[in-house]
Amino acid sequence: MKAGGARKPKSRIVSFRVDEDDFIRLDTLAQQTSHSRAEVLRRCLVGARLKSTIDAQALTEVARVHADLNRIGGLLKLAIREGVSDRSSHNRLNLELLDSIIQVRRAVERLAGRR
Repeated sequence: MKAGGARKPKSRIVSFRVDEDDFIRLDTLAQQTSHSRAEVLRRCLVGARLKSTIDAQALTEVARVHADLNRIGGLLKLAIREGVSDRSSHNRLNLELLDSIIQVRRAVERLAGRR
């Protein structure tokens, strides 16, 4: 965190009071960045940018949804272009489509916070 990578030992303890709103904001920042409250305050003191790990997780989930939607589109395109001649291919394609749709629905629910 210090310039040049050298870290000084932490030898001072700082204790202070904040109101409930500030405490909630600090706690929320700590959770969003996967850091302790003390680390969030240290990073703010040196002007470091706080990166949200929740945003990174959401982006990963969106990428997964995008891939699943591409898969659904590919399966539908295959079915339209080549047709489904036999019953087993038809059933397999339906199962793959349903599986992909379920994966997309679950991911969207996770992104919406319904887990």
